[in-house]
Amino acid sequence: MKEKDGYSECPEQQVILYVEKEDGKYGAMQTGSYLSANYIDDYFFKRRNLEKALRERIEKGEINAIEYYMILEDLTISELAARAGIMKWIVRKHLKPGNFSRINESALKKYSVVFNVSVEEVAGRQSGNRK
Repeated sequence: MKEKDGYSECPEQQVILYVEKEDGKYGAMQTGSYLSANYIDDYFFKRRNLEKALRERIEKGEINAIEYYMILEDLTISELAARAGIMKWIVRKHLKPGNFSRINESALKKYSVVFNVSVEEVAGRQSGNRK
């Protein structure tokens, strides 16, 4: 990439690119992030819409908080199980809205660490089913 092609206006997020300088040599160049400058608004718009749709599914009882966070974090069942230290078949069981109220505090703590939220947030996402 030529130096003139690498420039992007985004002072909020700077990156280092290795480009071909005008003298023909390659070197580092500090510039704004092209992705942040051009696509970050679209990302946040889509993220808000996804969160809204997932909250509606929680309210309808189609999913529970664990699946909500799993989808937001873009994790598979295998990844969630490995990160939480919980067997896959137990994670699958926990994903069923009917089983949500039976999840013990230890498992909720493990999920909260994986999702980087409080235990109350994991437990409180299910509208009215957890006490």
